[in-house]
Amino acid sequence: MARLEEPDHLPSEAQRYKDRIEHDSAKRPGRQCAKCAGRQFHRHQKRRRWFLVVVAHIVCPLCCLLYRWRCVNCGTTFTHLPSLCVPFKRYLRVEIEARAGAYVETDPMTYRKVVKDRGAAVVYDDPIAEADATEAEKQAEAVRELAPSTPHRWIGSIAARREQWQPVVEQTQRSGLGSRLSSMLIASGKYRSEARKRTLQACGLLLRALKSVLPKNPTQLATLGSSP
Repeated sequence: MARLEEPDHLPSEAQRYKDRIEHDSAKRPGRQCAKCAGRQFHRHQKRRRWFLVVVAHIVCPLCCLLYRWRCVNCGTTFTHLPSLCVPFKRYLRVEIEARAGAYVETDPMTYRKVVKDRGAAVVYDDPIAEADATEAEKQAEAVRELAPSTPHRWIGSIAARREQWQPVVEQTQRSGLGSRLSSMLIASGKYRSEARKRTLQACGLLLRALKSVLPKNPTQLATLGSSP
């Protein structure tokens, strides 16, 4: 990926995302220590991490300050990743889940369509050319767009976490909303192998479960989204 650079003046929507990420990371984690199951933590360190959010058809980079926390009981340290974020991904959860869900749930949807916003390409906020470039060079340089392969990878990543998110699926089934999980049908044109079909189904089921349960228990996603 090209070198990221945050705009001097972030769009207001992007600034709200940045403020929320930093605010949530600074709050005491509502989770257990992965090593000793303790729940008492102290702030340990801070570090910067880049995230990406789409605002008005533009991929906007966010340089956010995240906190590392130390377990009072055993000394284990970890970065508190807010629920807006996904471990090992730059794009925010809202972007990943919205586009992955739209592809899986909508029969005529394709990867080329799902990376667009109302038919308009989503482009990266990159410098187009050097300051001293000619007009011809500026016009000839291609603008990077959100690639169709990106949501393809997102779907695989969501499905790969099915074991981690299984408690959410089980909670959905116990809550009487399990019928939504038993009616997941994938259009035959979306896959060429049974393995890919299972991946799409797993992704769709997990996203349905999250939408059903997490509005009632949003802290659960924060716990599942935490990374060591």
